[in-house]
Parts: sequence; C-alpha cells; structure tokens
Amino acid sequence: MGNFRLVGCRVTMVSYADGKTSKRDPAVGMWIIDANQRVAGKLVDLDPQQQLVSQIWGMIVRLTDRKHEYFSGAYAKAPFTDIWWGRAKKSGSQGDTGAGSMYQSVIGPIAWGDTKRSRFLRELRAAAPDGFLSIKFNLDGYNMSPDSASFTMGRLVGTIGPWSANEPKHFVIGRQLLPQIANHTPAGSMNFMQAVVDEKTKRIYADFGNALPTTTPGGPLMPIGTLDLGYLDRHNNFHSIGKVDYRQRDWYPTTAGIQKFPRNRKLSRAEMAALKKYRVAVTQNEEVIVQENTNGWYQRADQFVFRLNPDEKTDVHFWATQYGKALAGAKLLIFFDSSGLQPGGNAKDGMGIPPKFGIPESALKFDRIIKTGADGRATLTLSAFSPKSPRGYIDGQVYGIRYLITDVAKAVKDNPAFGFNPSDFLSVLVYDTFRPEPPVTWTNLVPIFQQYGNLYPIMDGIIDFTSYDSVVANAHLLAFAFGLPVEDPNHMPVTRDLSRDKTKAILSWLTTPGADGKPLPGTGAPPEIATLPWEFAEHAAELAEHAISVGATPQAGAKSFAIHTRMGIHLPDDLD
Repeated sequence: MGNFRLVGCRVTMVSYADGKTSKRDPAVGMWIIDANQRVAGKLVDLDPQQQLVSQIWGMIVRLTDRKHEYFSGAYAKAPFTDIWWGRAKKSGSQGDTGAGSMYQSVIGPIAWGDTKRSRFLRELRAAAPDGFLSIKFNLDGYNMSPDSASFTMGRLVGTIGPWSANEPKHFVIGRQLLPQIANHTPAGSMNFMQAVVDEKTKRIYADFGNALPTTTPGGPLMPIGTLDLGYLDRHNNFHSIGKVDYRQRDWYPTTAGIQKFPRNRKLSRAEMAALKKYRVAVTQNEEVIVQENTNGWYQRADQFVFRLNPDEKTDVHFWATQYGKALAGAKLLIFFDSSGLQPGGNAKDGMGIPPKFGIPESALKFDRIIKTGADGRATLTLSAFSPKSPRGYIDGQVYGIRYLITDVAKAVKDNPAFGFNPSDFLSVLVYDTFRPEPPVTWTNLVPIFQQYGNLYPIMDGIIDFTSYDSVVANAHLLAFAFGLPVEDPNHMPVTRDLSRDKTKAILSWLTTPGADGKPLPGTGAPPEIATLPWEFAEHAAELAEHAISVGATPQAGAKSFAIHTRMGIHLPDDLD
C-alpha cells in the first residue's frame, strides 16, 4: 500500500492514424503526470494472501506542457498482471528490484484542452468518440534502497491511445503469445506478449514492452540474440516477417517496445491469408521462444479482481478468440484454483503458519460452464455468501477462480508447462457478515480499530486507534474519510479492506452521539480478536523455504516472496 505517482514521464514519440510515427509532433516532449489538485492515487493489495494483483485507485492522468493541459481523465482502477520475477538478469537483481509487470486500463471521461496545433492530438481525439483513452504501461527497476534519492521510484514506459466501448478495458483483443513456464514464470528469456494483425494497414503491431529481459533493474535491454516475428505453418515451420529492432539505441524508451511488421512494406496477400489460420510466433536464434496457443485459442476476463460483500453479486465479462477473432460457441470451464494465491507467511519468522485460503467453497457460487455468443463474449455471475471467518483474525476469505476453454484445459492437463497464463484467473475477496446489536458502540468496534492501530503505528501521533477518547476527538474527520467513495484517493482505510457491514457500523457509531454528544462508549469487555485454531495453508512451510532458498526472501521484496510461494495449477478431474 502506498502512493502511486507519475514523475518525470514525457512523450517520446507519436504514431498517426496512417501508421507513420513522428518525434517532431508538438505533443512530443509534453509531460504525462498525475493530479495537481488532489492527492496521489493509491496502490493497494487485494489481501495479505493475494499481493500479486495490486490495484491503482483514484489516479488522475494528465497531458500538459506545464502551461496548458491538453487532456485529463480518471484512471479506471486496475491491477497489474504478467509479473515477471527476474526480468533483470545480472547479479544483484534479485527480489522486487529485478521484477517487471504491466498495467492496462482506460482514462476518462476525457476533458480535452486545445488540440489544434498537434496532428496527433487531433487524430487521437477524433478516434475516441466515446470519451475514453486506453493506457498501458510497463514497470520495472523498482528502487528498494532507502539511502537512494530515488527510493520507491522505478521506470515506467507505456502508450496511450483511443478506446471504444466495444473493446475490453484491461487487455487487447489480438494474438496472445505464450512462453513455456516453470513455477508460474517464463522458463526462457521472454515473457507473455500481445500482437495485433491490422487488416486496414496490413501490418502486425507487436508489443514487446514487458516481454524482453534487461541487464540491470530499469536498465537497457539484454542482448539475447536475433529475434524474428512471424508465423508457424501447419507443419510448425516458422516463416519470418521481420526482425525485432530491440538492440537499436533507445528503442525501448522511445517505442515502449511496440514495433510494426514488416517495417518497410505491407503484408502480402499470402501472408495475410496465412495469419488468419496460423499461429503468430517469435523465434530467438531460429528457435521458437513464444507462440500462440494451440489452434490460436485465447480466453480472458476483462476485470479480474473483485471485492464482494455477503449476498452481493457481480458479473465477470469474458472474451474468447481464435487467431485474434471472436470465437463463437466456445465452452469456458470455470473452477476453483488457488494456485495463484500465496500463503503469506514465512515458516522461520516466528509468526506461525498462515491460515488456509479458498475455503469454504460454499461462500462463492458460479456456473461451472459458460458458453460464448456470436461475438465471442460470455458473462459469468459470482454470488457471494458469508464465509464465516475461516481465517480468524483476517476478515473474510480470498479465492482464486481459473477459467480455460475446455479444449485448452485438456491440453494443459497433458502439458502444464504451456497453454495458459498463470496471471489469468479471478481473485475474489469475500467479506464476513458483521451485524452488531443496535445501538453500535465503541465496545463493538474495538477489535476493528485495534487491528488498524497495530498495522499503522505511525498514525499514533495523529490518532490512537486503540483509544476511545482519541478516536472520538477525531470523529468528524473519520466520518468524512470513511464516508468517501471507495474510488476516492482519500478514502479510509486506504487498504480498501473494510467490508460494507463494518463501514456502515463505524459510520453509524461516529454519527450517532449519545446524551453527552459523543459516540456511545458501550459497556463490558469487547469481543476478542480471533485466534487459533484455524486450518493451516497447505504446504506453506515448504513453499516459504523454497522461496528463501532461491533468494526470494521477504526482505528482497514482498512480491517476489509471494510469487515463489504459489503452488502449481490445480485442474479439476472432469474437464467437460
């Protein structure tokens, strides 16, 4: 949890509607920055046992030359995905410092400034009639050294373009290229990536931004030999369409890793025909390193992180494609799979073994099979019920739900090293029911405030959450902060882990004074914070020891430790 700011980000190049690029457009050199009239956006984990889908909440994105603003809009909350532990390859790059990941979302509704003097901005505005822009950025080079002037900073490289209402917000419908995987991460030297075959310009646009390794954290791309992009024919013979220019100076910071193929010509009629029925792939020194899935299949949920209260429902929107086109009638298998979650404990830290996640399954209901329509889209409804405190001191329960096209699931069962992206699953936090007898008093709420006091001792100098008098003295301020919309960067708690029921109870108590004009103190001893026994997370000790053995200690970074405490994919026995 912390602030997320855009610092020192500038436009390096623009691409026009006809595919041509420019470094001289007036937009080049302008600043991409966050809010100037409110606090920064917030980076928030879903749960202590799911720290690998951290979302950015409440961020504003602006384009400015420091004198005038050319567009601005709210960033729709989104988690990172495709995290790549060890993107930086040289020694000293272990832990979160050496990792990479990416975010994709939308900005809007857009408030436009004067776009007349920039061809790029005029075309961008015309191409976004729905009032939203798409934004995708890659992160790496996170600085964990407290003695450094750039402590907690990192490198951000990305793109902004038009978005339309018939598109997903958090991924690109196109050609999804997969590496071989081992322990949830790429086994080779490239990560997951996307490409699009543009039938209008007759070019392939491929995004290598989060797919290529670097020498050092936030440093130059590592030379890994000759890379070619092309396709695999029905005999799995590779046909090159062009070489990747990644070794050119400043290629990554200038292009964000996006390149068009072929460079100096259009795709031929034969190439266009082949790309409609054959898989896109990339070779490294003439060996395939990433490629589309079997038969060009791909499935993806748009939003994949959810917080649900008991008796709430939410819809999850899926897309299925084949060779980049909508796949009608695809059967998607939906099943519980907690392999992407993390126990969150270290067997040697003296804190004990963490609680089990993903139980009881009765707290989350959904259809086991859904089918896509003619547009390749399908909707899944999640229905939540109180899990009844299976983790003791942690409110509610966190679940992982995997989804695969049924034929893909069968292929993955035969070969779990290829055919799916470990990041592509739903992470769902279901809260417990909390209904104290009215009127709500301090006695009812002590355990809630006590936990926040334990988590944020730095707040003691402002508010002592363990003290009735201190909390009451700040009742108006707290009522304001707890009552803000969850999307607001000033919302309290910043962790966004307080349920609807508990928020309602706290607001009721803060705003309903007794005869003395103060919130009710209550009588008797407060309920105890839950302690043992609970069910232990399976294999937590072994997973923690494995993580530590490869250098992914908690001290090297929480994300890296979390990655290395995940289990292998858990497929159901029945895949039909």
